[in-house]
Amino acid sequence: MNSYHPSCTLKLLFTFFMILNMIACTNQSNNKKETTAATETIPSPAMELVFDKLRGTWQSEDGKSFERWAKNDDGTFRSVAFSIKGSDTSWNEQALIYPGKNNWVFENTVKGQNEGKAVKFISTLLTATSVQFSNPAHDFPTDINYTVPGANTLNAFIIGPNAKGGKDTIPFNYTRVK
Repeated sequence: MNSYHPSCTLKLLFTFFMILNMIACTNQSNNKKETTAATETIPSPAMELVFDKLRGTWQSEDGKSFERWAKNDDGTFRSVAFSIKGSDTSWNEQALIYPGKNNWVFENTVKGQNEGKAVKFISTLLTATSVQFSNPAHDFPTDINYTVPGANTLNAFIIGPNAKGGKDTIPFNYTRVK
């Protein structure tokens, strides 16, 4: 006599479908990881922290130059550098930071330079408090660095070749005003 019980069949079917579901989820998860790795173009979101720390208005040590950083709705960052002389305000440069294929891109337009065209620099160093962008093919600067060591301090410097075959470093130190 064959002992058939409907609850055994249901348990077997339930177990079978649970195993199939686990296999499908595992394969789907693996496929998602492969697809993400193959198409990922945005550097790690955790590293955006340095850019978020740039947000605000910064005043140079001499009190005449400013940088104002903002985050755009699309996750990019923009900056306007300007100076104040008496009651006149004039912009000196503007920058845009956006994710590239594997690095962040710093696109900078300086008033009166490069025929008004933006110059691109690629991130070569990125931490929670600092970033370095480089473009060895550019005449000067070849490197642009930002470090935010504290909530109200911004240290920037540019590096580039000089006439003697060495490199010059020009610092820009700022304090947050907004």
